[in-house]
Amino acid sequence: MQRTFNPADKLNELDIGFKTGSPAFDKNLPTLVMVHGAGGRSEVWHNQVTELKQIVNTLALDLPGHGRTRGKSMEKVEDYAQWLGRVLEGLDLGKIFLMGQSLGGAIVQNTALLYPKLLKAIILVGTGARLPVNPALLEGLSGSFEKTVDTINSYAFASGTDPQMVKQGAEFMKEAGPETVRDGFLASNRFDMQGRVAELNLPCLILCGEKDKMTPVSLSTSLNQDIKGSVLQVLPSAGHMLMIESPEAFNMCVRDFILNMQA
Repeated sequence: MQRTFNPADKLNELDIGFKTGSPAFDKNLPTLVMVHGAGGRSEVWHNQVTELKQIVNTLALDLPGHGRTRGKSMEKVEDYAQWLGRVLEGLDLGKIFLMGQSLGGAIVQNTALLYPKLLKAIILVGTGARLPVNPALLEGLSGSFEKTVDTINSYAFASGTDPQMVKQGAEFMKEAGPETVRDGFLASNRFDMQGRVAELNLPCLILCGEKDKMTPVSLSTSLNQDIKGSVLQVLPSAGHMLMIESPEAFNMCVRDFILNMQA
């Protein structure tokens, strides 16, 4: 028997911005929750929210200070992870597939350590156990915000990407504002799970772009070596924003992983 529920009421009550594939969630299906990177918002997962809704309930969240979520942005991954864990506990979604990109991937790693019983599996996208940031970018976000955001987005997408995608990525960051974006990059720079990532004991898919200049393939390879039983997929020709740049290949990897988990 199909049973449906709607998480929107609780999310609206908490003033959390989000995107879903369908307002009615099927209790018989798992839920895929998606977490964006620094200065992003739930819209970056548009291709996943809409295209994966046939096999899972899809929910992309805005982090605090981003998009339509109230509150201030945070300077520590652990604080974001605690916020996310509390939100997921309150939503009562059953076992969750938790997917995060870049800073979102760091948040997913930390959430998996803090709240493992909430999760069925994790998907780490364009991230690493450490995410060091060029000091010049941190300085630029304080002094030359818009110019630095344009530079960041020129690196985030592989060469040859549709310029409109790059422009939209920059617009999202500029709308988030200097404090929120800088806090996100500070949180990334301070993040270090190198000594603990091997403690993760959940099924794990690791996805990265072959042309990623911000979190190179070597970071994903290290994650794959450290997380027992994890699966690594490198998408050819994609950069840091691989879920936007190569949505069909990306979604196929995620779909296969989820379906194999349900088999």
